Amino acid sequence: MLIIAERINASRKPIKEALIARNEDFFINEVKEMINAGANFVDINTSHLPERELEDMLWLVELVQKNFDIPLAIDSSTPEVIEKALNKINKPGQMINSTTLEPEKYEKLFSLMMERDAYLIVLLMDEQGTPQNDQDRIRSAEKLMNIIEKEKIPLDKILVDPLVFTLSTDHKNGIYLFNAILEIKKRFPKLKVICGLSNISYGLPKRALLNRTFLAMLLPCGLDGALIDPLDKHLMATLKAGLALSGRDEYCLEYLGAFREGKLDV
Repeated sequence: MLIIAERINASRKPIKEALIARNEDFFINEVKEMINAGANFVDINTSHLPERELEDMLWLVELVQKNFDIPLAIDSSTPEVIEKALNKINKPGQMINSTTLEPEKYEKLFSLMMERDAYLIVLLMDEQGTPQNDQDRIRSAEKLMNIIEKEKIPLDKILVDPLVFTLSTDHKNGIYLFNAILEIKKRFPKLKVICGLSNISYGLPKRALLNRTFLAMLLPCGLDGALIDPLDKHLMATLKAGLALSGRDEYCLEYLGAFREGKLDV
């Protein structure tokens, strides 16, 4: 299960303040804790002010690289910021977060992905807009696979995000995800599926409860990874239990290991 740690996002007040103050110790501690909690990638988003995004991104990328050996997910809607951040890192195996299936957006980032041997998150939406149901997501996945075949893009570098929308706007938004992921994994079993988990609970009380329950329900559908907060101990314990219960933890070794390390004591 791929864990993309989502805590370093400038929309969060502590992150924004630490960026403005150039608080190195704050970010070093954040990344260290996320790595210790099991993060595979650290997502970095510095877009609190357009005029500062690139400067802040390059500063933070350099700081993390200097202190840790973990790949980064460069999270920006601006291709220039993504390109310059990847140039600064100058190592294969990083991640681009993200593109849609609109040609003017994916063409640049597919090319950059190939040049830099990076992973790319592809949101299952195109010029027709955001998906309204499971069938829209499946249609977009089919479109993506046609592009991958035509452009000879390595499938193992693509991560699809079927887009999670809140239950508060449509009570079927969870069901749409379950159905879409099941069908995508059935048709394209080698295609990796991830999601931004916390969107499901936006605007509702007890968000953490909804988030971790949603994660547990997505695991047997075939979810390969998620953007989550790995410092949420309840969520991470649910992840270990969910992997075991969905038959994805052989002999329950990960679950037992987490138990011995005290990571299930929540």
